[in-house]
Amino acid sequence: MQYHIQTTPVWDAFKSNCDCAMCELEKRINERLIRQYTDEAVMIPEFRQRVNRYGFCSTHSKMLFNGGNKLGVALQMMTRTEALEKKLPYLDKVKKAKGCAKDLENEIKSCVICQSLDDSMERYAYTIGQMYLNEREFPDLFEKCNGFCMPHYLLLLQNAHKAGKGADMYSMSLSIVQKRALEKACNELEKFTSKFDYRSTNKSSSDGNDALPKAINRLRGNILDIPK
Repeated sequence: MQYHIQTTPVWDAFKSNCDCAMCELEKRINERLIRQYTDEAVMIPEFRQRVNRYGFCSTHSKMLFNGGNKLGVALQMMTRTEALEKKLPYLDKVKKAKGCAKDLENEIKSCVICQSLDDSMERYAYTIGQMYLNEREFPDLFEKCNGFCMPHYLLLLQNAHKAGKGADMYSMSLSIVQKRALEKACNELEKFTSKFDYRSTNKSSSDGNDALPKAINRLRGNILDIPK
């Protein structure tokens, strides 16, 4: 995998003071891909062929539906449905059902946008390791970040060796910022839960009300919208 991806989005994400810079990058990529698959990709044969082969997961199907181009989405859903229909056999024997179910399971789990998204996030994980090694001011910015969600922390760990001769220092910095982030999440949750104690004098305070959704996002990724 080559170091050809742009570094500007990485700088922007880490400077945004968000709870997970990788989630911020993923959000931007998702938005770009949704625009792509509700716009020019509709009429490009290469994209249509990939849609016919892989389809869309439930999350991206919903995002496409809400993307503002119902006609474009309908055309893609139509060809995907036709492609699936042609693959479904008539099952004249119950023994064939198991094999058909296995094939169908693989079909409906695939998603053309998820594939592109995963590829992009792998490249960003690689890029961050390279930036830690080669960009003079990046390590300091990295060490001041708010940590990562656990899925993206795992992805960064899996690519920590991409920092080359700086991999040991990078791994240490990565673990420090993540342990700090989890400790902060625990403290915020403790303050939030203490408000339910009948002895609490802080029950009406709104401080810490976002502790629970932030902790969920920390553990599972950016799955809940938190008002800023």
